Amino acid sequence: MENGSIGRQRLRHQTEAAGRAGSSPPDGSEPGSTRDRLLDSAARLFAEKGIANVSIAEIVRGAGQRNVSAVHYHFGGRDEVLREVLARHVPAIADRRIELLGESRTHAASGPRSAVEAIVRPLTEFAQRGWRERCYLQIGSELTGSLSEAAPAVQALMAETAGYEAWEEFRSRCPAVPEDLWWVRREICIVFIGRAAADRARQLDGVDGTAILSDDRFVDNLIDMVIGAMSASHGEG
Repeated sequence: MENGSIGRQRLRHQTEAAGRAGSSPPDGSEPGSTRDRLLDSAARLFAEKGIANVSIAEIVRGAGQRNVSAVHYHFGGRDEVLREVLARHVPAIADRRIELLGESRTHAASGPRSAVEAIVRPLTEFAQRGWRERCYLQIGSELTGSLSEAAPAVQALMAETAGYEAWEEFRSRCPAVPEDLWWVRREICIVFIGRAAADRARQLDGVDGTAILSDDRFVDNLIDMVIGAMSASHGEG
């Protein structure tokens, strides 16, 4: 697996090239609008440097603006910028997850695999879409391990991805595990899945010709790992 600095360099080259190409933003704003450029700049910087390491001044400069007040005018502050960067993509994640959950519930007798697929596949599919979606995955991966420290508006937004519903569906089909162990394992797996999706996004940005798994094989393997971790035997009783 490549190190983070190389992956971030590749992401930067990818996003700069896409920005020059003028691809349309996913949130419906006008291509090239100040608001759009600020969100694109923030997405790139948050993904490349880490959320806490990005200043408003850097976001403004990255958007080609001179006035720092542009962020305050359009969003209010840094937490609001982060929320809007994420809000571009949360509906698509939620819609896909709800779709897969619906399919899973029609085949509930088949076991836990389809429920775990509803957790995993929306994220791995995002890795194949484009640089904005890949930035989202890397930002989301960082947030996963520290969401309780994020602004309330960001926490509320991330609760709208239908992830909680998918995990509850999986739990209803998983072998019984003590409550405290379930929640610890779940938190570890959430971080693991987010990291795996973000790493895959970096791999897909690679230019060194390294072979990677197909999406279906990658998802199947990730599902197996999550089921194994969550249903593993424990030392009680």
